[in-house]
Amino acid sequence: MSTLLSLPPEIFNTIVAEVSGRDVTSIRRVCRRTNALSSHQFGLKCLADLSFIWSSYSLQGLLNLSRHPLGRYVKRLTLATHFIYAERLTEDPVEQRTARSKSIFEQWEERNQLLVQALKNLHALGVQPILGVYDISVPWVSLDGSNSNDDDKHPRKGYGFEKHYGAVGSEALYPSFVHTIEYVLKAAQQASAPLKTFYVHWTDRTRHQNDEVRILRDRYLFSQTGEDNPGLKFIASMTPCSTATTHGPGLTKTITLDTQHRKLELYAVHVAGISYPLHYLDRDWGYPIATAILPRNNLDDYFHEIRLSTLDATVKTLTKFLKSQARSLRVLHLEKIGMPLYDELGDPENAGPDETALNFLSVLRNDLSLEYLRMTKLSEEVDRARLIGGHDDTWVGRHEIQDGLQMYIQREEDDEYSVDEDVSDEDEGEWISVHHSEDEDGGQAHDGDHEATTQQSAAGEGEDL
Repeated sequence: MSTLLSLPPEIFNTIVAEVSGRDVTSIRRVCRRTNALSSHQFGLKCLADLSFIWSSYSLQGLLNLSRHPLGRYVKRLTLATHFIYAERLTEDPVEQRTARSKSIFEQWEERNQLLVQALKNLHALGVQPILGVYDISVPWVSLDGSNSNDDDKHPRKGYGFEKHYGAVGSEALYPSFVHTIEYVLKAAQQASAPLKTFYVHWTDRTRHQNDEVRILRDRYLFSQTGEDNPGLKFIASMTPCSTATTHGPGLTKTITLDTQHRKLELYAVHVAGISYPLHYLDRDWGYPIATAILPRNNLDDYFHEIRLSTLDATVKTLTKFLKSQARSLRVLHLEKIGMPLYDELGDPENAGPDETALNFLSVLRNDLSLEYLRMTKLSEEVDRARLIGGHDDTWVGRHEIQDGLQMYIQREEDDEYSVDEDVSDEDEGEWISVHHSEDEDGGQAHDGDHEATTQQSAAGEGEDL
């Protein structure tokens, strides 16, 4: 049966603070209940998701917990995005002078070594926690809703908050998002701890004014994706099932990378009531984003299933990405994608001579070995009524896919194409409109065929793995 002395320090200190040493009855009662505190239910309830601040005291608490059997219940560890200089943590003049003699990088390294050792201990317990960072400074929201000033910040707590932040105050917080990310990743590497998932969360609306946001995004999340967007909020996770979501003005962009099932999903969604062109976020964000999420892995011929939805991309970017997956790709969903076409714009600055609907369809037919293809409202980027292919096409089996694509390739060669009647302002008699609509039963049949095809293809691909 567990005793008081076997508890982690933070639990022991809490009990000691609440129980009087002269009250023998209370002490005995507490000792009888420490077994419950060390139980499986307690670990799942209280220790699964923990947050820490960048101070020796807070990280020492993590280290102590990692040395205790209860450490096996830790599932996620998040570190604060803010840093306190060591001299602000003491009022002793000698200690302050000693602290000032160390650079911020030396202070980071000293504290990070505690995290490294804690990760090693957790790894020895068989724990592979989700690592990440959290924004410790958030807008203050009163319960009655009377205070709506976003400039009023309230520090979000982590272990050790009362010992340091309560006395120091939030004005002493030094924001350092990039360093936080770098040192957490460095700690995982030094501890030889597998990085199961990485989590990033912040909500400050003014962070786009700081270059560190751009550096963080370009270096770890969305490299080579164009200009910054104001008001961004990132929530990212990495491998084995990785999701990165960007909330911008009027749009939500999401990437899901499932390495277990070799599946990639990439899509943007309009926020109701706000109208922005899809390329407001980024234009070419197919292959660069996918490789940015797992920079250490070669993603060529990796994905078995890909879904791209509600986004803009050039023909060059899209075909380059799809051709890089030619050997492995079997299931492809293309939904509401806008592509600038040279044959429509005639402007080489927006689309090169090879960026045509004919070339795009030819790549799908000649360079890929698909077993399932769904194309819904692929259109020219500016003229959304000009469709690439049909309105809604689903083909199952290689022969059916080849025949369907050949039909649209022939139409493109004859300067004919389909039109989306929902967005067209032209006289429909001047257009060649080919619509393939699925009824409810047909759609269900296709879904069943898709699932069966996916399972069969996955079984075949499993032999290669």
